[in-house]
Amino acid sequence: MFSLANLPARATIPQLLATPAARSLRMALDTVALGSTATYSQLHLVAGPVVQQFYAQRNFAPAWTHLDSLTWNQQARQALALLRSAPEFGLDPLTYSWSALSALPDSLQLPPTKTATTATLAGFELRLTDALLRFSTHLRYGRLHPLTLTPTEFTQPHAQEAISGLLQALTSPNFSPTFLTCQPTSRAYQQLQQAWSHTLRLYPDSLRPTTGNAADFRRVALNLERLRWDVHLPDSGDYALVNIAAYQLHLVQRGQVVQTHRIVVGKPATPTPTLDSRITVFVTAPEWRVPYSIAVNEILPELQHNPGFLSDNNYFLLDYRGRRVNPWRVNWQRLTPQAFPYTIRQTAGRHNALGNMVFYFTNQHGIYLHDTPARALFREPKRARSHGCIRIEKPLDLATFLLKREAQQGALPDIHRNIASHERCRYDLAQGLPIRVRYYTCDVQNKQIRFYADIYCQDEAVATAFFKP
Repeated sequence: MFSLANLPARATIPQLLATPAARSLRMALDTVALGSTATYSQLHLVAGPVVQQFYAQRNFAPAWTHLDSLTWNQQARQALALLRSAPEFGLDPLTYSWSALSALPDSLQLPPTKTATTATLAGFELRLTDALLRFSTHLRYGRLHPLTLTPTEFTQPHAQEAISGLLQALTSPNFSPTFLTCQPTSRAYQQLQQAWSHTLRLYPDSLRPTTGNAADFRRVALNLERLRWDVHLPDSGDYALVNIAAYQLHLVQRGQVVQTHRIVVGKPATPTPTLDSRITVFVTAPEWRVPYSIAVNEILPELQHNPGFLSDNNYFLLDYRGRRVNPWRVNWQRLTPQAFPYTIRQTAGRHNALGNMVFYFTNQHGIYLHDTPARALFREPKRARSHGCIRIEKPLDLATFLLKREAQQGALPDIHRNIASHERCRYDLAQGLPIRVRYYTCDVQNKQIRFYADIYCQDEAVATAFFKP
């Protein structure tokens, strides 16, 4: 068997290149005659340049094949078992040529000459490396770009990361566990991947995405993909995680969910966007500055019918200088959504659309997290009812959590008094709390996978790109 370990201790690079296996791989990867594109296509390599880098760093020594017995070595068999288990990670073994690679023993019976056999062996060697480099990158970053939903490309940092990870796994006594350290370490990803893997092991017939519960596989695969898009985000600190599709907000502290809140999210026509930000301030007894779109599309028609609508609902009207305007002196019939020179605000109190408290975080969408007087909505199973902002069931519990993190618990009695007296007060947070607003149509709670309605129909676009042949 050829391996680096079998070479003399002082073997030089020329000696390494002189081995038959190394010469065979080097010749196969030589792009001078045909050019790189044609060479890699002929070898059936999707990530040809990265494969080239991998073997250059190994001085073209084979990693997976025995030259003497013309078959896979032990690490290759572990690698093939990993590729076969791709559905446990929401991926398809066929993406990584598993069927063709597993047929190596039969393929080697076909060539009539030793030269042809060596070339066949080299081809299988390169294809397995190509599959594993792509598999590790997909496990870490996803198969698709999150913004364009186009296939993930090998940037140089990603390529070197995949190569380094594969080289490390090859030198490890435990190939598979070492290889799988490329996966995201976030709590949500690990829980979903492990729960799904456990499900498939209980039902072996579901190991292929084309058999068993294909609908569940597709949903889990899409959400594991979404979770891989967040690989750059740290998971060790405290943060708030909003799952739009689940109508829930989780407060995570040191990797554990310490509070779960029911929430109301945007209607399909005015969806809540996904984003990353930080809660930096909250306000008691806020006035509501009515967004322009709501003012002209919903309130203006009411005013054209009855100018008393403002006072009946505790609104007041301001001109461009911030001066109050008497709505009865405005010719509402002449105003249009394209020419509306006023702003509308709602006074603080129980009637206010923001309720008793609002939490602000910087974002380009102008949304925030707030209380609501419409408490009955939290008893409904489907809570996509807002204009895009997020309404939270227990804002005082969130405020208490934020203040304790800032060592400002002494402010809690003042908050209760301010709410009772409808007195506006601003509370700035020195640390702030990261907030992640996401759209996951399945997750894990109490060790069970839960599936949620695709309220914004976002799964379809991801699935079309993800499962494209």
